Amino acid sequence: HMYLCRHATGTIDDYVKEAIKLGFDSIGFSDHAPWDELIDRSVRMYASDYKTYLHQLKNAIKTYKGQIKIYKGLEIEYFNGKNERYVELLKDLDYLTLGQHYIEMNGKLVSVYRISSIEELTIYKNTLIKAIKTGYFKFISHPDLFLFSTKEVTQEILDLSEEIIIAAKENHVPLEVNANGIRKGRISIHDRILYRYPREEFWKLVQKHDVPVIISSDAHKPELLFDEAIINAENFSRRLGLRVVEALDFE
Repeated sequence: HMYLCRHATGTIDDYVKEAIKLGFDSIGFSDHAPWDELIDRSVRMYASDYKTYLHQLKNAIKTYKGQIKIYKGLEIEYFNGKNERYVELLKDLDYLTLGQHYIEMNGKLVSVYRISSIEELTIYKNTLIKAIKTGYFKFISHPDLFLFSTKEVTQEILDLSEEIIIAAKENHVPLEVNANGIRKGRISIHDRILYRYPREEFWKLVQKHDVPVIISSDAHKPELLFDEAIINAENFSRRLGLRVVEALDFE
């Protein structure tokens, strides 16, 4: 993410230079997509900034050609009745990643950070499965974010999680272990010290079904491209026996 999303710092050039310094052979940009429906409730790119975003990406691709591969993307929510929007965006971009921060409930948008009832969690599950089946999304960012406000992961919630995971496997869509969740620290849940996300109970099911996993920095500052949180995410994935893929195929 970069400065246009209004809650990150750094330009595209800043990130690319840092990535080159770190020895990366590629970097994907996936800033938060503009949504007119969310502009009053979510800090993200304005629609008027989208052309600027594309222009800066185009310039960086030209400037750093031969030094690093740059992929153009957006992190975006899935909303019913908006399929034309995703098709149009993919004409400009290399990829979309699904970052579902809201659910649609009773005609209103509800933040995923605040949901906890089975009804709300089920809507999230159904939304993700519908999105996965569209084929619009290269991977699913923080798929376990819906457990953010859940302390007691019951069998019913595990079953909802498993449906998401099976859908990802059946549709060949990788799931993301999100390092930014690790940066947010751990909390005490029933005498256990756990990340709110990546949530261990969810990822044990991912391991059970052998779904491909990517580790993403979700960097909001250039210096976070490869930091301690990435190392911790790798350790988390290794400890649970997750099948981590090093890079996605964009060809």
